[in-house]
Amino acid sequence: MKITKELISSIDNQAIYLVSITNENNFSVSFSNFGGYIHQVLIPYENNPELTEDVILGYEDPLGCITDRSFFNVITGRVCNRMKDAKFTLNNKKYKLNNNNGNNHLHGGSTGFNKRLWSIDSIDENKDEVIVSMSYLSSHLEEKYPGNLSCTTQYKFNSKNEFSICYSATTDEDTIVNITNHNYWNFHGHNDYYGKILNHSAQIFGNQVCEVESDLIPNGNLLNVANTKYDFLESNPISKELIDQGGIDINYVVNNEKEMKPVARVWSNLTGMGVQYSSDQPGLQFYTGGNMHPEYQGKNQRTYGKNYGLCMETQFFPDAINQDNFESPILKVGETYTSNTIIKFSNNN
Repeated sequence: MKITKELISSIDNQAIYLVSITNENNFSVSFSNFGGYIHQVLIPYENNPELTEDVILGYEDPLGCITDRSFFNVITGRVCNRMKDAKFTLNNKKYKLNNNNGNNHLHGGSTGFNKRLWSIDSIDENKDEVIVSMSYLSSHLEEKYPGNLSCTTQYKFNSKNEFSICYSATTDEDTIVNITNHNYWNFHGHNDYYGKILNHSAQIFGNQVCEVESDLIPNGNLLNVANTKYDFLESNPISKELIDQGGIDINYVVNNEKEMKPVARVWSNLTGMGVQYSSDQPGLQFYTGGNMHPEYQGKNQRTYGKNYGLCMETQFFPDAINQDNFESPILKVGETYTSNTIIKFSNNN
């Protein structure tokens, strides 16, 4: 395993690093401790291992994540996804959070975990795996959440081409937590096959989704995906018809057992490159980029736009604190929140 740690800037005398890890199969990941931004994921072609594609959207300069407004490839929290009217009740006390999505709260608020500098506490290497541990203390009433929340994120990369994201947190006051990663994937890469996410295929191992209202927030009902555009139980292409119908931005019910298991996979039909997601979280938000901005200046002199990336976000269900029948995101004093996801890269789909 090859590891580099490069100082790229600083904020308030705190260092921003870019860490890059390459395994013996020539798969590699690069990420920053600013918001946990994942800058680059390189997958080699099966028939030409020296030739790679960068399969994640992002900015030419990794510091572009500082001004990013679309949550490109970052840690989102304390509570990811949308919260109705930016409010909740906990222990009979009402809390009103910052609203940054109309009247609603999105991905942790105006300055969520994606805009925080995480401390790189350790980089541990053994023969087959590198583990980078980062921490952040979210102070009491940050974005108006209760409790001092001590958070740890581990990025792990191994010789099996598996990139794991592991979150944990403890609190000194009862609070709510739901942390995820917001990678924008495009497995066509940035070279000859570059384009929108058409010609991708996906499979999602969930037969229900959370029914949503017009603001994309669940109303508490669960819908069977049979005979709907949400049915990806068998692998299906991301078609022009699907995109023209508005695409998908919805939470799937994928794991009721709280055990690590495969929940989804997606790949390019042009490059053969893709991922399989395994997770211990109950939900998976699948998003086909329909709300992306018309134009982003991306990597390799490419210009991204609407439907140029797709996201798979493992998490508790959206707005779970306000839905009695959803698994609760409440973290009590003395408990530990955990969330674990394994993203296995491949080039032979």
